[in-house]
Amino acid sequence: MRLRQVEAFRATMLTGTITGASKLLMITQPSASRLISDLEANLGFSLFERSKGRLQPTPEGVKFFQEVERAFAGMDRLERVAAQIREERTGHLTVHCAPAMSTNLIPGALRLFEEKRPSVKVTIEVRSPVTIFEALQAHSTDVAVSNSYAELPGIEQEPLVSTDFVCALPPGHRLAEKETITPEDLDGEPYIGLSPEGPLNWNTIDQMFEDHKVSVDTRMSTQRAHTAYAAIAEGIGFSILEPFSAREWANNGVIIRKFRPRIQFSFSLCYPRHKVRSQLAQEFGQAIKQHLFLHPPMFNEHIANLEAADD
Repeated sequence: MRLRQVEAFRATMLTGTITGASKLLMITQPSASRLISDLEANLGFSLFERSKGRLQPTPEGVKFFQEVERAFAGMDRLERVAAQIREERTGHLTVHCAPAMSTNLIPGALRLFEEKRPSVKVTIEVRSPVTIFEALQAHSTDVAVSNSYAELPGIEQEPLVSTDFVCALPPGHRLAEKETITPEDLDGEPYIGLSPEGPLNWNTIDQMFEDHKVSVDTRMSTQRAHTAYAAIAEGIGFSILEPFSAREWANNGVIIRKFRPRIQFSFSLCYPRHKVRSQLAQEFGQAIKQHLFLHPPMFNEHIANLEAADD
């Protein structure tokens, strides 16, 4: 049994006729007929019933076709894998990141990466943590940056950084003169909370207010830090937020202050566990570390003490 014979059979099943199969395979009709006949001889059973110039698949032919389709689905997957390998060789990288990192950390890392790899095409996918983990498990991304979690199947996490969250206040807020904000300063203040998202939960922040017997006036909640920052800029309330976007919003009137006691969350570089880690993915990971080392987020200068990215 030869592959060309199977291709002729599959083409006949897909098009319904030998003529259609010959056009699909770009061969003559007699050649297509001969390939089908030779395949039937090799298999030892008929694949089609021939009646008045028409072909009708036999039960054996239908069953065989089902297995052929499974085999060709595997071939299609191999073609996709080959395309990914070609893209890696010629220079293509897919990066997934959480929204909080998309406007500062990732663009800064991309600039450093392009200094060494100017010809590489990079696709940045900004997604929720849940979608990022699904992409990693499906091997549809090369490297990702997201919140750290307990062990997740199919995902290799490399600790990146633990950040101190900051207090973000509306323009002109009464606490603007303070360098450090404490929970007691915020008692009764209008508050913008962070909503849970899949495994991502911000209970630490709410628990901190409860532990300090501080009551805040929750006006809204959102899953996105950028939405919270935008609402703060409009004067709706304050929040305790990730620091990656802080400088950008400070330039838009939001008051950013250090918050104590520390509220820390960890972030990781993530790679598909069962996919060979490409050189490009490793280099982009190093660029992220280097950008953090050179440009730590506001009130997170301790990150500059991290080991610099390897040259």
